[in-house]
Amino acid sequence: MSDSKSIKFLERHQSQTPSSFENEARWRQENEIWLRMSRSVALSLIDYMQENNLSRAALAKELGITAQYLSRILSGTENFSLKSVAKIEARLGVSCLTPSYV
Repeated sequence: MSDSKSIKFLERHQSQTPSSFENEARWRQENEIWLRMSRSVALSLIDYMQENNLSRAALAKELGITAQYLSRILSGTENFSLKSVAKIEARLGVSCLTPSYV
């Protein structure tokens, strides 16, 4: 395909929906610190699940939360309170927030 044919092909197949990439990238930059903290909690819970051979449902029950809420936490993008993190740590006896989040 020549350059002009390639350009015409791309123009014909261009999405009519504007990209949200720029807005999403800006949002991630603006929320970088708490997102890192959220991922730290998620990774701690995943480690706990693996070490204790637990399913998501079993861990949710142990934490006293719904499986849906646990899934949101495990996504690493849940903006929950420090009180929520403290409850998780107390129930499981683990540390969720590591110095690497800073």
